[in-house]
Amino acid sequence: MTRDDLRRFRALDINFDSIGLLQSGAEDFAYFCTPTDAEFVGRIGCDGVHFILLPGDERVFCVDPSMGERGTYVLPVAGDFREFLSFVLYCQDANPLSQIFWMDRKQYEELAAEDAAARGNEYMAKFFAEKDKALSVIVKEFDLTPVDPFKKVKAMQKKFDPAILNFSEEYYDAVGYERPEEEIIQGTAVATIEAVKEEPMLPQDPYILLSVVNTKLRDEYSSLSALCGGLEADEQELTEKLAGAGYAYDPETNQFKPV
Repeated sequence: MTRDDLRRFRALDINFDSIGLLQSGAEDFAYFCTPTDAEFVGRIGCDGVHFILLPGDERVFCVDPSMGERGTYVLPVAGDFREFLSFVLYCQDANPLSQIFWMDRKQYEELAAEDAAARGNEYMAKFFAEKDKALSVIVKEFDLTPVDPFKKVKAMQKKFDPAILNFSEEYYDAVGYERPEEEIIQGTAVATIEAVKEEPMLPQDPYILLSVVNTKLRDEYSSLSALCGGLEADEQELTEKLAGAGYAYDPETNQFKPV
């Protein structure tokens, strides 16, 4: 079972950092969009991205505060922990699993090619030696073979219903939506989410700000200048704050992207 496998995984004598599954910070891993009942699995070490389990669920989920869309801050990336590890073995790192949601097959393969090319960097030889050791220990401990995650993860995420997720008040304050209200329809509880009519103030935390701004750029504003005008925000101040978090505005996609 997933929880037993997770305990076995944590007991391994490997460099978890080398495969993008840091175990440090398990006591204080939650982000504004982390479900309130989440159980920590590991974190990739940047932008608050981490993997979790949910109560009564074997699936492994990714939490990414830069996904920038309600319903996609949290997405499944494996049917259970063993499948998750088989995907990590194929990608040789957990990081690609956090990015499949926005990729097509070509972009996914380009990322894999970039990762493979990095092995030619002599300064990273020690890191890749640690990675290979960690992957081989996982294969031996769990008797797993690598499995290409792309098609499976895409299908899983397409079917995922975010209504199962439980969020904190901070989450609803950040994204500008009210808590779901349950309506009883023919004896079945149906969660409905209504947008808050008033514009929320832009948050100060850069990653919450990133999520809110990208959502509004996608749904409500055709450009960064239009957003700043509509929200009476200082464009230079907004740009500088997100630049400090490693993001820059891309006019072609009308989104802030990693730099």
